[in-house]
Amino acid sequence: MSRILLFACDPGGANTIIPLIEPLRMSGHELLLFGKDVALDRYRQAGLDCNDIMAMVKNVGSDAILQFVDKVAPDVLVTGTSANDFTEKLLWNACSELNIPSLAIVDQWCNYGLRFSGYGVSRIESYRKNETFAYLPTRIAAMDEHARTEMIAEGLPGERIVVCGQPHFETLLAKRGDSAEIARCCAANSIAPGDSVVVFASEPLTTTYGENVCRYWGYSEISILEALVSSLEIVAGESEQPVVLIVRPHPKENSERFFSIINSCRRFRCLLDTVSASRSLMTRADLVCGMSSMFLIESVILKRSVMSIQIGLCREDPFILARRMLIRSILTEKDLTDQLRRGILQRDLLLPEFEVIGNPVERVVIEIESLICQNSL
Repeated sequence: MSRILLFACDPGGANTIIPLIEPLRMSGHELLLFGKDVALDRYRQAGLDCNDIMAMVKNVGSDAILQFVDKVAPDVLVTGTSANDFTEKLLWNACSELNIPSLAIVDQWCNYGLRFSGYGVSRIESYRKNETFAYLPTRIAAMDEHARTEMIAEGLPGERIVVCGQPHFETLLAKRGDSAEIARCCAANSIAPGDSVVVFASEPLTTTYGENVCRYWGYSEISILEALVSSLEIVAGESEQPVVLIVRPHPKENSERFFSIINSCRRFRCLLDTVSASRSLMTRADLVCGMSSMFLIESVILKRSVMSIQIGLCREDPFILARRMLIRSILTEKDLTDQLRRGILQRDLLLPEFEVIGNPVERVVIEIESLICQNSL
């Protein structure tokens, strides 16, 4: 029996770890599930017993993490990747020092190199001046060949990158038809069958990038939501059906930041939902709006109409579907109003064809077991 240490900090990382738990257990492995911060909430929401790494590591540093890994003595480490937290990075290096193989699963098509550098996203401009990788796992699991190509273009070593797919997508597709879950979502938000529902998926841009977020990206989550509300006031006045805007904060965001905007809406009902399952919101939505979050990509996978709103964008588009020319990001307020008319009044927004790698959970499990076997030789 092999001991597998699993760890995540950010919600996206936790989402890639959760689908692996049952298959790995069924294969007879002993699992040590650890997390930190928001990832712990995700584990518990999935009904999993988990451990807070901070209960064993009082402060996150190289020596403390090395002692932690030496104590739990896993045969392999599996982690997500984080925006600003360094715990995964220190775990990879500790495992390397102890001759333990490690696998990092990338969950999103952005900031590839940064995830393995000595910087967090809040110091991305410093990283751009020194694009080196101080932290590397034995293997990096990429979502598809496009991601692998972009990773290599950013300087990551191609021999460490394996294409496995995104494990969370398998869970998403398996539960997309949960009608009871969708009914609960509609009841909780008092949504009637004839309502035109728009979901805004926020991102913790200000939390992640700090006070320079608008200088770096040209917008913030607040400026984009304000633009969406302004255009919706126009389109809702033209709609024969009631329009409902549901604001979905990111787990790292303080919901109170949105209250003043929500309370300013006049021609449509606007509410905040932090409780309903994401896939239920996506499935009920007539239109999903956001910037470049995974929420939009998941919505496309579930065959929902999406809009990437990035008014003010001043650098390369971070949205993978726009970079692959499968969708066009909205960059002006006029275009936003026009596209909302198409999405709400005419219902004729095109659905991009975004293919994802099949059987990602099985592929990742095979890679994990391959690392175990290679290390035992």
